Amino acid sequence: MRAILTLLILAIVVVVVLIMTNVIDVRQTQEAQLPTYDVDTPEVDVGTETREIEVPTIDVQSADEAEAEEAAVNEQQR
Repeated sequence: MRAILTLLILAIVVVVVLIMTNVIDVRQTQEAQLPTYDVDTPEVDVGTETREIEVPTIDVQSADEAEAEEAAVNEQQR
């Protein structure tokens, strides 16, 4: 219950900040018992595209393998 209340308070704070910084513009368009509002929000274009990327490979060695390789290199240098 505490988590839901925290998320609700956080959502309210975010909306208030967005309205105060004019990211969301709220204007009252009609005065009556139940006024209507016109809300302008920023336009967001969302899309996807396919790309090929080169991903580096990683070689992981255990401590035993690393010691064996180091010993082999040391023997070759002698």
